Order: sequence, then structure tokens, then C-alpha cells
Amino acid sequence: MAGRISKADWDKILAALDADPVRFGIPEGGREGSLVLASFNIRKLGKAKNRERELEFMARFCAACDLVAIQEVQDDLTGLRYLKDRVEARIAAAGEYALSVSDITGKVPGDDGMAERLAFLHRSRRIRRLELASDLTYDRTSVVQSVLDQTDAWDAAREVYEKRLAEHAAGTRKTKPTFVPPEFVSFVRTPYVVGFEAPAANDMAPLTFTAVNAHLVYGTPVQRRQEFDALLSWLIRRLESEDRLVAPNFVLLGDLNLDFDKPVADRKRIDAAIRKLNQIAFGDPDIRRVYFPFLDKHPRLAKVLKTNARANQTFDQIGFFNGRKETRLPNDLWRDDIKENGPDGFDFGVFDFADLFSRVLLGKPYASLSKADRKSFGKKYENSVSDHLPIWVRIPRPGFSSSTS
Repeated sequence: MAGRISKADWDKILAALDADPVRFGIPEGGREGSLVLASFNIRKLGKAKNRERELEFMARFCAACDLVAIQEVQDDLTGLRYLKDRVEARIAAAGEYALSVSDITGKVPGDDGMAERLAFLHRSRRIRRLELASDLTYDRTSVVQSVLDQTDAWDAAREVYEKRLAEHAAGTRKTKPTFVPPEFVSFVRTPYVVGFEAPAANDMAPLTFTAVNAHLVYGTPVQRRQEFDALLSWLIRRLESEDRLVAPNFVLLGDLNLDFDKPVADRKRIDAAIRKLNQIAFGDPDIRRVYFPFLDKHPRLAKVLKTNARANQTFDQIGFFNGRKETRLPNDLWRDDIKENGPDGFDFGVFDFADLFSRVLLGKPYASLSKADRKSFGKKYENSVSDHLPIWVRIPRPGFSSSTS
């Protein structure tokens, strides 16, 4: 890969990171009193060959986590397995971590396009798998009815597509157009769903949750909102039947490609959608059962955290959808205590490796770079590491005492 970071520079980067990992957003891992749940879109994670240094680097973050949802895993699982091995080497415990991996999604086998898998890497002593492993889909009846209800909109969308197709054939449009559905039909990449439990201490019941790993569409703002709203609806409405769920809480982790470039306005839109669904599902628009920490300013840092490597978007998210009696997973009231929380209390953050790279290789913080310099500098690592920053949430471990160390 052209422009990759050299071995000598990697040595400098790792020395700086090892000297102060917290400065760049890596959480302290393996704490007895808390768990770290994370999400990481690793750019086209396929073969390990010629990418070993980058995977060693990424293993430093993953080894601090108990559960990592990974997006953009390719059909070749060599790199994912290598990452798992490097994580275990970091903590000197072969077999400590386990993988749960979906089959390919995003295209039909044999067709053109990029297919990908979704994966969970989890520390099996602290996060155990339950029997559920599935995908999250809208059934055919719903899809057909959606098309029937909006025939005029579909006819109009087809006319636009055919006009652009003719322009491409005539040479007046450079790129061949793709058909843009006028409304949500199904997910471009099917979210991957796995049940987990976190064993508790002191005779407490384990904390169970259904983890949902999603990589939503990167398209127009309208398309992105459609998929996000459909996913919200599926999860909230599914909680109406929580007594029949394998694990009656959902934890959503992934690259949601969220349309969140205007945090104040976009936050109001998302709140309105959640309130509406809360009313439909639970009869109370203000019930505190859905919480997205990364939609709000971090109380200590006083800013909304950006999650892409160029620090201008909040694409990646972790969201909690809690059962009616669940008190051990976060809601928005937990945010108020972050400043006073100890090391095992609720917290969330981003591993800002772009800032790490900039400080070590350029001698200045990433925030000081111009837009053009960010684009140029990103070519050294956005393909070989990622164009997304890994994100994480810390939650108290049920029944375990918090330590002040």
C-alpha cells in the first residue's frame, strides 16, 4: 500500500502510545469492576499479509476491550484471525478471546460489488455467548406492502434513474447512475445479531444483552436517515416482546453512517423519532429506555466526539435499548455522573489514533492541520488502518466492587 507508515515510524508511534495510552483515548482494559464495549470499522479487513504492523497496532486497542463489534471484515478471515491472535498475545492468554462472524452481506454471491462480514471479538471469560446468532431483516410482506403503498414515488424514482442512465449512455454524465429507492425497503448490509451475557458476582443474575453489529448505507442523507430510522423502529418495537427475547436488552454497535453533521438540528430529529416510537411501543414518549451517548457532548471534554479519522463526522455509534426492568445498562441520566465516576464508572470515548500519528510524525496535533493537510496525511493510514476511529463505552460489571486504583 503506497504511502504506508514505515517501520521506524511505527516504532515511534508505539513508544508514544505505550507511554500514555489514556491521552489518546484507549480505555484501561481488564478492570475487575467494569466492562468495555467497543465498535471499530477496520478498513477492508481481509488478508493479514503486508498488514501485520497495522494489525499489531489495532490489537493494542482491542486488547483493552471485552467486546468489539468489527465492520468491513472481508470474506477472507485471515486478517481477523490474526488480529485475535495478536490481542491474545498482548494479554498472554491464548484462547481468552472468541470470534462470532456473519456470512457475507452487501451483495449476492457471484454479483459485482463488495461483500463484507460483520464480527464480534469478545473476551469469553467476561462476555459469554448465548444461543442466539442471527441477522436482522424486514420480511417480504413488509417490503412488498411498502412498494405498493408508494407506487407514485417509485415511478418517479424510476423516471429519474432512466433519464440519468440515458445521459450516461450519451456521454453527458460521467458515472453510471444507481437506482435510488424513494423509501426504505431493506438494509444494504444486513445487521448481525448475537446474544451475550456478562457473568455477575455476589449471586447476582448475569447481565444479558443482544448485541447488534450494523454497517448502514453510505448514500444520500435521506437514504442514511431511512436505514437508521428503520433500525431504530425494529429494535424499539422488538422490545415490546422482550419477555420472548433470548436477552431482553439491545446494545447497538457499529458504523451507522449517521447523518449528524449538524448536531443540534440532527439531535432534535433523532429525539423526535425516538419519542414517537416510545409512544407507540411503550405508551410513554419520555421513557428512558433508549440512549446514544455519542449524540451528546462528553461531560468532561465538553464536545461531541467525532468518530471518523478526519474528525468531521460522528458516523459510529453505540446505543442502548433497555428492557423495562433493566437498571444496569446506561440511560441518559448516567451522563450527569461521568465527571464524578471512578475508574469503573460509566464513561465513553474515542481512540484518536489520527492525533497520535500527527503528533508523532508531524510534531503537531491533528486539530491544527488544514483540511488539505488532513486529506494528504490520511493517505498514510486510512487504507491500511482505517478511516474510522474505534469508539468505546465502559459500564460497571454487575456485582463487582469498583476499585479506586
